[in-house]
Amino acid sequence: MESLKRHLERNIDVIAFGGALLVVGPLMTWWSVLVRRNILIMDRLMRAQIELLVDPVARDQGLAATDAQTSRQLFMIHGETGLAFVVLVVLALALFVIARHRRNENHRMHTLLSLTSHQLKTPIAGVRTLLQSLENGSIPRELQQEFLGRGVAECDRLEHMVETILAYQGAVVRRSPRIEPIDTQLLVEELLAHRRATFPGEALSWSSRAPASVRGDRDALHVVVENLLDNARKYGGGTVELVESFSGTRWRLAVKDSGRGFEMGEVERLFEPFERGGGAGVAHGSGLGLFIARQLMRRMGGELRASSPGPGKGATFTLELEGSLLSAPQPEVAHG
Repeated sequence: MESLKRHLERNIDVIAFGGALLVVGPLMTWWSVLVRRNILIMDRLMRAQIELLVDPVARDQGLAATDAQTSRQLFMIHGETGLAFVVLVVLALALFVIARHRRNENHRMHTLLSLTSHQLKTPIAGVRTLLQSLENGSIPRELQQEFLGRGVAECDRLEHMVETILAYQGAVVRRSPRIEPIDTQLLVEELLAHRRATFPGEALSWSSRAPASVRGDRDALHVVVENLLDNARKYGGGTVELVESFSGTRWRLAVKDSGRGFEMGEVERLFEPFERGGGAGVAHGSGLGLFIARQLMRRMGGELRASSPGPGKGATFTLELEGSLLSAPQPEVAHG
């Protein structure tokens, strides 16, 4: 009973809208029948009066005029009634779409809360254990620096998780991005420096032949590339390559891995929220990374695409934005 009450409270507007439609439908039917009945009654009365005319020509003309008027009125009422029922059907479909959208959003929110609560436990527990160990002096002095580095990495993980949640919120509520010129070379260098500090063992390679300036939201673009690198770290294998290029007025950054790959028929499913790859060792993660990345790119006027030669053959995720070259294309420069 309590769950039913909560459900009614959460969906009171949808229920009220549906109830209004259920009331309006019968009212429209009753109105149509009543008006049609009145038209036919008036037709019979006019015919009875016309039949009293002595002049047969006037009588025939009167009957013809009455028939024409009655036909027009019936046509109008039938048309209005049909249009009203079409409107009711459209409103009923809209109500169904709204209710389904709300149900999906509620499901997504509950899933997000469940996943983030689970994901937050591990880094928080790690940081707490580290601080407690430092407090009671159980960590040898020669290992303290190493453990502090692990604590910083866990804090970076928490920070990225918070950024992901905020980016998801922005993608859902569609806040306008803060557009500004971005030096892509500086952006990628900052990202690589942050990744090396957070994941020292991560193998990254960056190739750039076309340093460019793009117009976008710096924080959003940072989240996009971070999510692509996280995805490559979880599902990739070996060295992850970042390849920067420029074609026409489009700047591209490809993130390539040699890991799990996928069938091309599964591409769109990868960008659905809370979709996570199966298999051992990859059960962690919120399943929001690629969804958020594509939404943020599209809000900046760009695009995010995925491709793969097939399962076990790696994957490439390519983001695109409008931009302009800062200088003429240079020989390829590789950064380890």
